[in-house]
Amino acid sequence: EEEEEGLVLEPYIDTALCTTCDECININKKMFAYDENKQAYIKDARAGTFRELVLAAEKCTARIIHPGTPLNPK
Repeated sequence: EEEEEGLVLEPYIDTALCTTCDECININKKMFAYDENKQAYIKDARAGTFRELVLAAEKCTARIIHPGTPLNPK
C-alpha cells in the first residue's frame, strides 16, 4: 500500500474521440496539439501546469482529457 503513494498517473487524451472543439488548444498550445486527423493529444505535459490540465479536462466538450496526478504533489 505504501508504494501507491508515489504512484504517478500520466495525463492522457482519448485522441480517437476528440471532436476538435479547440478548448484544450486555447488553454495551452505548447501542452496540447492536433495530430494529422485534427484530433488532440498531449504534446508535452511539462509545458504547462497541472491546473491547466485540469482546466482543459473540465472544458473539454467530449470529456476525453484525463489529467492524471500532479508531477509535483506540492
